[in-house]
Amino acid sequence: MKLAVSLKDSLRTVSLAGLAACVCVVAAGCASGGSGSPGGPATPGVTSVTMLITATNNATIPIFKFNLEGLDLVRSDGTVVPVLPSAQLVELGSINGAGRPLASVQIPQGTYTAAKLTYGPSTFVVIDRSGGPGQTDIGNYNIGTPGNQPAAVSLTLGTPLVVGGTSMGVLLDLDIPGSTTYTPYLAGSSSIAPNGGHTTFNPVYSISAVTPAAQPTTLEDGLVEDVHGQVTASSAGTLTMTSDSGAVLEFNASSSTVYAGTGGGGLPTVGSFVDVDAALRQDGSMFATRVQTEGAGLQYNLVGQVLQYTEQQYLQNTGREQQGPNLPNGTGFYSENVQLAVPPQFQIAWPRGAAPSGLPFTPSVTASNIVPGQNVATPVPTLEELTSNDAIPVAPTVTLEPQTIDATVAGVTTANGETTYQVNLFANDLLALFGPSTSVTVHVTPETHSLTSSSLASGSVARFRGFLFNDSGTLRLVATEILDGVPAS
Repeated sequence: MKLAVSLKDSLRTVSLAGLAACVCVVAAGCASGGSGSPGGPATPGVTSVTMLITATNNATIPIFKFNLEGLDLVRSDGTVVPVLPSAQLVELGSINGAGRPLASVQIPQGTYTAAKLTYGPSTFVVIDRSGGPGQTDIGNYNIGTPGNQPAAVSLTLGTPLVVGGTSMGVLLDLDIPGSTTYTPYLAGSSSIAPNGGHTTFNPVYSISAVTPAAQPTTLEDGLVEDVHGQVTASSAGTLTMTSDSGAVLEFNASSSTVYAGTGGGGLPTVGSFVDVDAALRQDGSMFATRVQTEGAGLQYNLVGQVLQYTEQQYLQNTGREQQGPNLPNGTGFYSENVQLAVPPQFQIAWPRGAAPSGLPFTPSVTASNIVPGQNVATPVPTLEELTSNDAIPVAPTVTLEPQTIDATVAGVTTANGETTYQVNLFANDLLALFGPSTSVTVHVTPETHSLTSSSLASGSVARFRGFLFNDSGTLRLVATEILDGVPAS
């Protein structure tokens, strides 16, 4: 069985299930290693630094596979310090406004006045209606580099980065719409437009310090969110994983860590796919506040928004983030048809293990209320293209994951001390293109953290991060964070 929509890449029309064959991400060599050993207590004159990455994005480019080759910091005396031990392929579209760890390194203390970002050939995906009314077109756009070799872009820091103390975080934030331009393959017709597919990429990024708080609640004070990976070591006190970007990460845990998900929410076994929320600690470690087991004993995990949902049985996952051996398209973008088990198990990756109190509806995800546009994790034993009879693999568990929507505020209401926003999605948002509605009701709870530079009002553009539900046809987002928006481009 194939689930397909009308899709086009640079040369031909393809089914969504076969989209992976058209995406080309070339991983180049590793950057030079960072100084010192990862993590652990800092030696005199050295600070333990957790390197973090985030993205500032709107709905125009929902999937961005960025081949991050290296990152150097330049001290005021000209000393160059590499801070990324190895290259990583990071999916930036899904971490819009959320912080993900890249590595823990030890960096010489001092004042740093510049940075150098090194990247290799990368790929991004645009889903739009450039083929004309009624068409949904998916274009895979390649970011090239001269000779397919790593390219570097230097940055003079407007505010010098001061590295000192026992530990801290350093955040790399890539502005996707500010860095990227492209010419759509189509121009309102089925023919490739002149210069269609042409791209330019000039990285616009910032480097800033993150000072861990005792109880971090935002990216700015040390909150690490929604880190997907496969467990390589597991004990009551330590969890080690390989993330979907290829980073080897270690998290401390204790009796206060919330364990949730499959298997009754206990300690995940080696090989399990997990989703971790964590806090940067002032000793340089990362403490796991929540560990959600998405699947155990399975080969693959695909995390992404649903593009199609059929007969309350089959769904198609964009697979923006994915892990598993021998992916048909290597480590590039890969979408997959999956079949729900009978009966399927549904779960929600709440940051505190349970829904916030006081919501005016009952948040749930079931076989009867999944809608395209929701962000889900679907671990499976194999992939459709790897089966001998092209069979659709069965996902025993579907986990609802947080997601970010960039939208315009249409109305604001406050009742019983709780604020609700009615927002309109951008036209090229995955949810607007494939989902049942172009508007969403956003619910603010006592657990919601707002990082906007000013109060939101009608006409404001904001990024709302949280969990999306279909409440009898009304789309509702329970917000965990509200960030400054990024205008449509």
